[in-house]
Amino acid sequence: MKKYFHSEGTYQLTSFYFLRGIGLLYFLVFWPLYNQYLGLLGEDGLLPIANLYPDHFTWVQFWNNPSLFWFEQSNSFGVGVIQLGLLLSLFVLFGFSHPLILFLLWFFQLSFVHSGQTFWGFGWETNLLEIGFLSIFMTSNRIMVFLQKWVLFRLMLGAGLIKLRGDQCWVDLTCLSDHFETQPIPNPLSPFFHFLPTLIHKTMVFINHFIELIVPFFLFLGRRFSNGAGVLFVLFQLGIMMTGNFAWINIIALVMSISCFDDPFLKKLTPQFLYKFIKLKKESRIKNNLSYLLLIFVAFKSIDPIKNLIGPRQIMNRSYDQFHFVNSYGVFGGITKIRKEVIIKGTNDSTITPSTEWKEYEIPCKPGNIFDRPCAVAPYHYRLTWQIWFAAMNSYEYNPWIINLVYKLLKGDEAVLSLLSKNPFPAKPPKYIKLDHYIYEFAPLESQQWYNRKFEKVYLPPLSLDNTSLDDFVRKKGWK
Repeated sequence: MKKYFHSEGTYQLTSFYFLRGIGLLYFLVFWPLYNQYLGLLGEDGLLPIANLYPDHFTWVQFWNNPSLFWFEQSNSFGVGVIQLGLLLSLFVLFGFSHPLILFLLWFFQLSFVHSGQTFWGFGWETNLLEIGFLSIFMTSNRIMVFLQKWVLFRLMLGAGLIKLRGDQCWVDLTCLSDHFETQPIPNPLSPFFHFLPTLIHKTMVFINHFIELIVPFFLFLGRRFSNGAGVLFVLFQLGIMMTGNFAWINIIALVMSISCFDDPFLKKLTPQFLYKFIKLKKESRIKNNLSYLLLIFVAFKSIDPIKNLIGPRQIMNRSYDQFHFVNSYGVFGGITKIRKEVIIKGTNDSTITPSTEWKEYEIPCKPGNIFDRPCAVAPYHYRLTWQIWFAAMNSYEYNPWIINLVYKLLKGDEAVLSLLSKNPFPAKPPKYIKLDHYIYEFAPLESQQWYNRKFEKVYLPPLSLDNTSLDDFVRKKGWK
């Protein structure tokens, strides 16, 4: 079997590995969602899906906002979709990559992107939609591999350009002096990288610029350059994974990097036993013609992303249609210089006084207790942890879902409590809950604690269920 994969420009192995990578990505989407759906989007969740969809709809509404949840919004339906998504993703992971299965997985992901509201506001969600749509038509011919390379090119170059345009520290090569400390979810190695000498930080930023701004052009300069670009992209993503928890951002980039490699390269890395699972396919004329049509379609849909990429006002992550066919990408266009954390506290005291004892809730992998070691959780995606990191950058008025979080905790709602890692009130809910703003910094490496923190201000004053304003707010939002 191995002798069939020696020719330059053949992509049987490329297609074999790429489709299994797509299956892995969908699994990494639905696995965390199975554990978090009820607390985030369920009937008693922080942002219930049911509030988005009226009882009656028209097909025009469905076309403008395609989602399975037009038809049903119950908890059992949502969990059922997730379970089916998990099952189908495993089918693809183990080689059953029928176009119908890939279409269903793509549409499930599209449904959650349209329904997830602020908890699905990440660029990698639409990135998966784009490559997932292309994978429905995935063959081993040059055109389909080129189209996947085109997505990777825009992803990497967009990330590089938005950095130079978005924050002067990327130009000064100083961003990494803050990034490891202020990133969404640090890991146990993040303090080590944070305290590296400034010269090493600047060297790492320079390497980042080379990988994101120069190497993407290697994809279209012949097989040797393309294979070399793939190796650099893989090493780059593995290096990033060592420095923090970035959910499955790096995994999607690694899967996309498979398109850089042709059969002769991948043959050297393929164990002998795998060849019995690799079926040689001679693509039909219909599939090849369909590839040309898809190429024309993607070329047309790429006009706006190209304008965004080369224009003076680049937008970091943007979609141009309701199906997210061809999108604009970017990451960390601005670096947070100070790490602010919102700490949730509760008390059973019936009256708030200066001596009131406040107990802290904890969210998985979120900096809280200064003695708790940062977790290593990627590629698992804790959506609440990510979103409260964003919320700490603004006031609660910009993040109204936080009010519902407080309300649910005061009610002792089990679905929302399941999103937390520590509930200091297991017997009954507290009387009051408040949110405080703290500034966190890594403690010196020789310290017995992981963080130092300093109180900054009250983020949200104490609230109780007796507060009529709280009751009116959640009622008007449809959360009660």
